[in-house]
Amino acid sequence: MQARQHVWNLTIKLFSRNRFESEPGTPKRGKIFYGWWIVGAAALTNGTGGALQWQGFTVLFLPVSESLGLGLGATALAFGLARAENGVIGPISGWAIDRYGVRPLMLAGTIVVGIGYLLLSQADNFIAFLMIYILVISIGASTSFMQATTAGINSWFIRKRGMAMSINAAAFRLGGAAMVPILSIFVLKYGWQAASVGIGLMMLFFVAPMALAFRRSPEAYGMNPDGDPDAPADGRASASGGQTSPIATYDSWTTREALRTQAFWVLSAGTTLRIAAHGTIFVHIIAILDWKDVDRQTAANMVGLLALVAAPLILLAGYYGDRIGRIKILSLGYAMSAGSLFLVVFMEGTVPLFLALLLFTGSEAGSSLNWALVGDLFGRKSFATIRGMMAPLYNSVLMVGPVAAGFIFDWTGTYTPVLVSGGVLMLAAAVVFLRLKPPVRAPRGLADQSQCVPDTAEHPHEGSTTPVD
Repeated sequence: MQARQHVWNLTIKLFSRNRFESEPGTPKRGKIFYGWWIVGAAALTNGTGGALQWQGFTVLFLPVSESLGLGLGATALAFGLARAENGVIGPISGWAIDRYGVRPLMLAGTIVVGIGYLLLSQADNFIAFLMIYILVISIGASTSFMQATTAGINSWFIRKRGMAMSINAAAFRLGGAAMVPILSIFVLKYGWQAASVGIGLMMLFFVAPMALAFRRSPEAYGMNPDGDPDAPADGRASASGGQTSPIATYDSWTTREALRTQAFWVLSAGTTLRIAAHGTIFVHIIAILDWKDVDRQTAANMVGLLALVAAPLILLAGYYGDRIGRIKILSLGYAMSAGSLFLVVFMEGTVPLFLALLLFTGSEAGSSLNWALVGDLFGRKSFATIRGMMAPLYNSVLMVGPVAAGFIFDWTGTYTPVLVSGGVLMLAAAVVFLRLKPPVRAPRGLADQSQCVPDTAEHPHEGSTTPVD
């Protein structure tokens, strides 16, 4: 009976809203701000688990198709349906991350992903593959990688948000640079089923423990965002750790407030256009190179090398985004990516194709800034929920895009329409981001009045030190 009561008390503690404020193992002040340890844990999570989950699918794409006797359109359907599912549960998982914190959701999700890959290795038909990938792996992934880690980072940084997000994104690409070629060798030698077992074990025994490093916010421990030594005058944190709210609300919009702004919908539109192009091309990238007569191992090596090149560009984008604003950098990167896709249509040979695809790293460089903008515009407290509200939009195009691209190739034998369409979408994303402006809102407590104030008045740190444009 005592053991049962002990388990119940631990459960209540784990899921209570303010559980981190009194938990053992509270991070201590030191020479290194604890937020950077969270960035490190996020980087390791996405550099291994995230890279295998999202970039590894490109390596498994053709072997699964051939092993199960499927067309490329049918194989892409698994990826597309997984994105549709994430679109439905994205707002829910975002709310859960904001409500319960990153750590429990990320830990549980990563364990589910690991178990899913172990089960996937036993799939011997399309229906089994589809059910396991969609109902197990995809659900676990919705709270395991980028959505969870960006929420964790956003809670700890304001002025240095762009750089922190970019380190996380660069690690994802560096992980891809290492993981994609290694996974390709493993798949070619042992088969995709054995590779799935390896991925599952890594998720369970290496990636899942990374979740334990995450904490809700600096205010809960008497610290300030970015590690600033002085507590702001509004009393959002105190040196004694007397903060009663896990995350201060001085810089935060509620989800309802955000949804009523033009900025949310412009940001959502630009994000959706960018992800529609980037996600579709990335799922098919090895198949596109195979269509261009590049052998598969060389294609996998090219993808890994592109990720390696993208990593320093992502860091540079984060560094300059914190100083000169993010929007122009984003738009330039997406315009470069559009040019890349147009060039690939005409290029032949490994070296010319690689040089053309180098421009596509502009989309990679802009990805972290894209999510940093959510925090810039709407603050920290509801970040995951607001980002999750975008999920139905961008995941709907991720459901359609890769599947449509696969069927187009099955019917026409060419990827030219896919590449041209992707270039047009990237150009459209660049234009839409140039139209993004900070939102305005009525002062709280005066919602019935028509007066509105600039976002910078409610976001003193963000508006003055982290220019949006």
